[in-house]
Amino acid sequence: MDTPEEVPQEVAVRRLGKEGSELAVFEFQGKLREQMISSLREGYLATGSYVPDAKAVSPQGAMSLAVAGAATGATALSAAFSSTLYMATANPATLMSIGNGVGSAVMGAGGIVGQAPFIAVASSLPVVAPILAMQALNTAVMMQQFKQVDRKLDAIKGALDKAIGRIEATHAGELLAASRTVDDIYRQYGLDGSFSNDMLIRLALAERDASALAARFRQLVEARSTTNFDDVEEIQRANYDAHSAMLASFVELRVSYLRVCVDMQENPKSVASSIDRLKAVIDDGIVFWQQLQDRSRVLKEQIGQLEAKLQGMNWAERNLPRGEGATVGKALANRVRAYTETMESERAIMSEFHSLVESARATRKALEAPADASTSPTLVYWKDELGEHAFVTEKNLIS
Repeated sequence: MDTPEEVPQEVAVRRLGKEGSELAVFEFQGKLREQMISSLREGYLATGSYVPDAKAVSPQGAMSLAVAGAATGATALSAAFSSTLYMATANPATLMSIGNGVGSAVMGAGGIVGQAPFIAVASSLPVVAPILAMQALNTAVMMQQFKQVDRKLDAIKGALDKAIGRIEATHAGELLAASRTVDDIYRQYGLDGSFSNDMLIRLALAERDASALAARFRQLVEARSTTNFDDVEEIQRANYDAHSAMLASFVELRVSYLRVCVDMQENPKSVASSIDRLKAVIDDGIVFWQQLQDRSRVLKEQIGQLEAKLQGMNWAERNLPRGEGATVGKALANRVRAYTETMESERAIMSEFHSLVESARATRKALEAPADASTSPTLVYWKDELGEHAFVTEKNLIS
């Protein structure tokens, strides 16, 4: 017997917000809602996630989808929460296809297959933009940009871990432990898409340790701007401090990224400030990383100056045992030794360093203006007997 063909169903659609920051909000009810939630639950039971890349967000932000478009009383709004599956996207193609105002779209197995005429919202009925929902989607777009710089961090961190691990120092173990804890939480969040209480506690402790160690090594690097070039051990300690400071800055950057993700889930009103913090960490990191990599260049310039000075002397000045030539020659030999040691310490990370800085700059620019929403994520929210569920996904769930 042939299986009866599924009849397309209408869903309510709203276009909310102002030009440049608009959302298409789809409200699924009845049988279609149950089918979609059932599919999401099956995915969760099979893989531990509603969709492969789902990232948890605060239900408070997702609820603003319903509140913003509602022209009903509190009782009706409460009922809508428990009977509606909400999906929202800022994808320009979707916004273009649904028109303006409010109306309905016909959903078939392949997505939108038709739509009823849309009715413009009356000017006497103000529509409040769902600010928290828009913020969740914008933040998800921004977080996509972090992936390119993150891959570069991993490439350099491995070399830094080895360099630091070779030296016995009071704070080396603490820094490496904090780094590995943050890496573990980062990978776990990538798999789970949400933070457990255990992850939140471990992140808070690692964040505290990383911040203190970053400040310590930063101060040591800046204090060693006039290194004692006569002492080989002093040069090695300066290079060790530089490696440690760079690793600590990487850990701080990854912690700042995770803090944005935590606020998306736990503290939606703090997302804007945590994004500002991430931007500041990237800006500061780019300047500091270049400063660290300029150490060998500064030494090379000093070598050139001393060589020129030595060549400008006459024979007596250059060759008398206690003359100026002997002093300059000793300083030159010390600079050459320091330059060689510093170049050795930089060689392990130089191959990836320039691409890291370029990726960081591109990420910073994208964080400032994530306007390209052609691959806009989808925000999903519903409430059932198990509680509230809200997440964002890069997958286009509404075609």
